[in-house]
Amino acid sequence: MPDDTARATALEHTSAIDRGRARLAAWRDAGPGNWFIDNAVLRALLVRLAPSADAAALARIGEYGAAIAAAEPLVHRVSHDPCLPTLERFDAVGRRCERVRFDGAYHEMGRLVYGSGVMGLTGQPGRAVEQALLVILTAHHGEGGHTCPLACTAGLIRAVQQVGHPALQRSLLPGLLDPDYGRRLHGAQFLTEIQGGSDVGANATRATLLRGESATLPALWAIDGEKWFCSVVDAPLYVVTARPQGAPDGTRGLGLFVVPHDLPAEGAVAARALSHSVGAPPNPVNHFAIRRLKHKLGTRAMASGEVDWHGAHAWQLGPVDRGFHNTVDIVLNTSRLFNALACAGMLWRAYYEAAGFAVHREAFGVPVARFASTDQALAQLFAEAAAASASTLDLAAAGEDRTLAAATRIGVNMNKYWTSVRATQMVRQAMEVLAGNAAIEDFTPLGRLYRDCMVTEAWEGTHNVLAAQTWRDMAKLRLHDAWLHWLAPRAAALRGALADRIADRMGRLGQDAAQLLAASDPARAVLATRAWMEDAMVAHQAVCLAELAQGLDAPLPAAVVDHWLALHVPRTAVSVDGWWPGRAA
Repeated sequence: MPDDTARATALEHTSAIDRGRARLAAWRDAGPGNWFIDNAVLRALLVRLAPSADAAALARIGEYGAAIAAAEPLVHRVSHDPCLPTLERFDAVGRRCERVRFDGAYHEMGRLVYGSGVMGLTGQPGRAVEQALLVILTAHHGEGGHTCPLACTAGLIRAVQQVGHPALQRSLLPGLLDPDYGRRLHGAQFLTEIQGGSDVGANATRATLLRGESATLPALWAIDGEKWFCSVVDAPLYVVTARPQGAPDGTRGLGLFVVPHDLPAEGAVAARALSHSVGAPPNPVNHFAIRRLKHKLGTRAMASGEVDWHGAHAWQLGPVDRGFHNTVDIVLNTSRLFNALACAGMLWRAYYEAAGFAVHREAFGVPVARFASTDQALAQLFAEAAAASASTLDLAAAGEDRTLAAATRIGVNMNKYWTSVRATQMVRQAMEVLAGNAAIEDFTPLGRLYRDCMVTEAWEGTHNVLAAQTWRDMAKLRLHDAWLHWLAPRAAALRGALADRIADRMGRLGQDAAQLLAASDPARAVLATRAWMEDAMVAHQAVCLAELAQGLDAPLPAAVVDHWLALHVPRTAVSVDGWWPGRAA
């Protein structure tokens, strides 16, 4: 009899363990699905913000939504040792090559990402939202080795399209826009120097004129100096800031240049895609050296390094005395928008991981999703992902309207700050739902996403830098007036009690801005600007969410916006019921 009891107890314990493992297996077997077709919010935002998108565009994004969702094994592999990028300074016969070598999974992922046609949409009228959605879907994996190159390449494309010499446009744009991974050109942007950091005006890299501009060729320069943080260092084309001889100090004296990895032919503008397989001997390296690759906290699959320039040939990009202006208005603003798109993608992935786990994981006999604390966490994760997507896609669409240039300039900076802050906090919240399992790298990608989020907070302008720029844009150019003028009519068009709450927030933003601008000490005003930016972004995202909730085919109920406002106004703990797809009644 005792033996029978022991066997029964053992079978019961085994059965419980098997049930627990089966529920986790069911969670994993339920995915990955289609990250576009299965997301009613993203589909609604495309229809709302890009009404000209046709059935073919929807089908292409849908196909990519399924393909990219299945790519987790590739991203996991290339984000961990021993598959991280490596530096190859010389080839097998001793020729300097300065190449970065990647695992084969990196290139497989690249063929998928670039094959979506995402880069070819850059600058096409009416296609900004379509492109932005492809970036959000890609960033469900975090940086993944290719999200940062997309941002850098888009900035380079826009700069060449808007201010590049016709010869640069003819030579570079076909490769930059090509969806074929083997042929495509991609770009990098190197601004940071060891003594400068966010103080770009302290940059000391020099530019010496070699040949003036002509009707057939752009001006050719030689670049000497060092760049301290060089992401996408494997690219064939680098966007670089440098100070021409005789130029003034500070940011006013910086020029903008394109440096090819390979030395261009004499008197020519040429660049070729770097072969990812064994092929013809490389062209001569363009008088530079990669000192080392950075060992980073996050974005590990993407190669970042330090570069020394020794007279590297460079093509002038736009008027040399407008270099910093073009860097900020074209290159950095593009990267800041893409940074926010990456945060939106990571927020969605964090929600999916946490919600899927919570529905399948049991504690005390019930799924953990039924506990009030978990339910609140999932509702907030869903609302934050929807809000970040809505505000960022809203800015992407507005960026195509020249009359909204002032509003989008300040809006992009505030949105980059806010989405990066919220992404880090929310990925951490998703990790709390998974508890100890969140620390296991092959159990969930949340650890990778958390590390990548920490990087997105610092990239393309730290929080304090963005607050300082926002203050200057408010004090000198009154860009906040344009931003309020853009959003106020939309807030006024909302209906019901929700509309009154949002309209009140918009009205107080104008009053708070006036008090901010009246501050006598600009240094202290910058401190207050950061709080104003947060209030402004809550209002912007509330308007975007309310518009979705009140649309004809609303992908989310008003409860999402109520929950959003309760969480952020006045930023205290709340017990307001939230909502997320699949929430138990």
